[in-house]
Amino acid sequence: MNKKIISGALSMALCLTALTGCGGKADDVFTEAIEGEITVSAYEAITYKSYLEEAARKFEEKYPGTKVNVDVAGNMPQMRTQESDGTRIGVMRMEDDQQAKDDYIIKVNTELMSGRGADIVALDILPYYKYADNGQLMDLNDYMARDDEFKKSDYAENIIDGAKYKGGQFLFPLDYTFSYFSYDSSLAPDFQAKDKLTFADVINSIKDRSSETGNKIFPLASYTERGANFVSELLSQDYERFIDVASKKVNLNNGDFAKLLEDAKTYADEGYINESRLIDPRAAENGGNFNMGAFMQQQQEKYYVKTNRNLSLLNQFTRNLGTQGNRVMMSMGGGDTSNDEIAGLIANDKGETQFSYTMGLGINNNSKNKRVAWEFLKFLASEETQSSGLARPDSLPVNKNALKQLAAMSITGENMRRIAGAAGIGSFENNESEPANIELTPEQKTALENYLSQLDKFTVQLNKYVVHDEKIDNMIQDEIRHFFAGAKSADEVANALQSRVNLYLNE
Repeated sequence: MNKKIISGALSMALCLTALTGCGGKADDVFTEAIEGEITVSAYEAITYKSYLEEAARKFEEKYPGTKVNVDVAGNMPQMRTQESDGTRIGVMRMEDDQQAKDDYIIKVNTELMSGRGADIVALDILPYYKYADNGQLMDLNDYMARDDEFKKSDYAENIIDGAKYKGGQFLFPLDYTFSYFSYDSSLAPDFQAKDKLTFADVINSIKDRSSETGNKIFPLASYTERGANFVSELLSQDYERFIDVASKKVNLNNGDFAKLLEDAKTYADEGYINESRLIDPRAAENGGNFNMGAFMQQQQEKYYVKTNRNLSLLNQFTRNLGTQGNRVMMSMGGGDTSNDEIAGLIANDKGETQFSYTMGLGINNNSKNKRVAWEFLKFLASEETQSSGLARPDSLPVNKNALKQLAAMSITGENMRRIAGAAGIGSFENNESEPANIELTPEQKTALENYLSQLDKFTVQLNKYVVHDEKIDNMIQDEIRHFFAGAKSADEVANALQSRVNLYLNE
């Protein structure tokens, strides 16, 4: 970033660590009036559109001399209902137009390289590490340290710090997500829950029992060839061991990745994971046909252990509260959850527990109005905005007070109602975006307290954010299908990926 010069030795240290040099005074920017026009650019409509547009409206009301333009390139998903045996379910058809994503990435790349582009950019599908290396993103460390109104203690600090890249805060995560294991206490009443567990821990403790009873260990919906999706689960835990985008090191052909593929295939062949197809792959290019029969069947099946996203955690404490509590659970065919208990965070063999985000923003280093851009980013992360109920329900706000408010709204179903309404699925008025005055029953209050306690226990243990590149992830998915289809050996896939990823990272 173009850092502002400050006096003394600290200024020299900051300048030496900056990627793009220094200029101006950091203190000066906070004496400027908050006025002017900025543009925020994003691709994923379901993630950003309602959240950004509502925040822009309220920001402009707060600062009358400002104008925030919201440019969202992607389309909102289509909603439809399907019915099977008297059960009706709403199915959200997500747009997965890879060409449209590629075109958007090229557009942003070109704009940033030419010194243009939006003032604030959503970084989720973009190779933001390249922008940081090229000095095209502003390092927010300086503003965060010198803005008296910004209190880092108001946020999940380990999440914000964990998203740093080479020491720079080029990405500011507005939320975070994580994964954990749960176990079925009716199948494995003696399962030893721990703070952290690896996939190997779980499989080794359950595989003999699984072989005897025929119950599978993991429910993993298969959208491609058998076992392919499980590779993503295993790879995500040790991603940097194979691909380190920061240092441009690729280690896919040393035998370890080939073994990972073989292990995933073994787990599938031996019946440890399911083979259910929720989407008919033959119709995938046309958006796919949701397999209602497979979904309903999988909902009734029992599995020893499930891999869960943080969205499922609240359901652990609300499943006995009736329909209001159950609204918070967005099921994806995860099997029977009636006897599920928390097993522990998913970790790798180094004890690292990963988190990710759905909404992450950066400021263009060539922005002509960095002050307003920073103020709007700060507004997006504020308690006022993050408690509006317009963020995705499968993520957790980094603002601690907003997280508590949204948890209460989720227990009553208010949060889901607002999100559905903003997406055109139900009734929603702008004045309903104000923080709700939630009245909880004694049972709901107890559930909320227990949930927040467990959530805090998990959150403070999250210690790893891995920088991904969507193009690389797509390469991996494209190649591993050949292995699971029997067209290539594991070594052939590993060697092909070694060449492709190396070429991409060094082009």
